[in-house]
Amino acid sequence: METTSAHQKGVIDNNIVTNIVKDRKNSLLLNTNALNIIWGGASTKERYWRRRKDDSSDVIELVGVYWLEVSGKVPLIKLTPNTTYNLSFSLKFTETPSGWDNSLVIFKLQLPGQKAVSKAEKLATYLNDKEWLDAPEGGLEFSVTQDSSGMLTFTMYEIECEAWKKGLLIKDVKIIPQN
Repeated sequence: METTSAHQKGVIDNNIVTNIVKDRKNSLLLNTNALNIIWGGASTKERYWRRRKDDSSDVIELVGVYWLEVSGKVPLIKLTPNTTYNLSFSLKFTETPSGWDNSLVIFKLQLPGQKAVSKAEKLATYLNDKEWLDAPEGGLEFSVTQDSSGMLTFTMYEIECEAWKKGLLIKDVKIIPQN
């Protein structure tokens, strides 16, 4: 008997677009199917998250949760060695978001054997923006060394505020080489 989960487990295969940018460095774009989403699984029947189209893009919409957690992993072999990268989430809010006023969202990434890099950001400052934005502001910077192996892990979460959060759209996660 097959069971479905309340949480979406990200699948990397066929959900990452690799582009070669100037200087022959890989740039990655992960769609929302590549992400782990707490309360985003099939058994929740879109009670907390739902898939929809926005500007012809497939996105996920936060219908409502107390505990926000979206994460993912990327094999370092997909990135170019000796390159500094910037990771960001493409976000936007619906017309009626709520629960973000006191919510400090943490963006974090971790490379094997290194200290985690993180930024905290109040997404409420973007509530009136109608365009897609990259969060956290300035992204999370990290470097891939020549002998890097293993997985890059990243997370966006807010688990401290007891407000019911809704109205957040996520389009993708970008991993882009720095100039």
